[in-house]
Amino acid sequence: MFGLVKAARLLPQCTIRVEVVLGQSCRSLTSVASCQRSSVKSAQAETGSGTPLGNAMGLGAPLCKRNAGVSVLGCAIAMVAVGGCAQGIGQLFAALVVGMARNPSMKEDLFTYTLIGMGFLEFLAIVVILIAGLLLYSE
Repeated sequence: MFGLVKAARLLPQCTIRVEVVLGQSCRSLTSVASCQRSSVKSAQAETGSGTPLGNAMGLGAPLCKRNAGVSVLGCAIAMVAVGGCAQGIGQLFAALVVGMARNPSMKEDLFTYTLIGMGFLEFLAIVVILIAGLLLYSE
């Protein structure tokens, strides 16, 4: 799957070349983005920059460039959900204590339901941690 994503990064470069050629033939139908791309290409030609992927952005960006700050920020935002899981576990056991105080005869049933809810919350926390790790170490 990662090989497919790496191969897809080269696709926008082909479309840029076709779009620039089409933009020169029918100027009224081109978008602002193609005009900016053609001006970037002409600026590269004037400066003598021979790298076609030098200033590429998005999926056309070089594979060696890594924006580490963005991935750390995404990981930190995803980790906020772990705090939500911890809050949910606290509320779950608070409700268990209140339920046992109101009706002590249902102690076993309430504890079973609490453990089921705890399992769901722990599963959610594990999934959030896995997604945060994926965001942290993705390119």
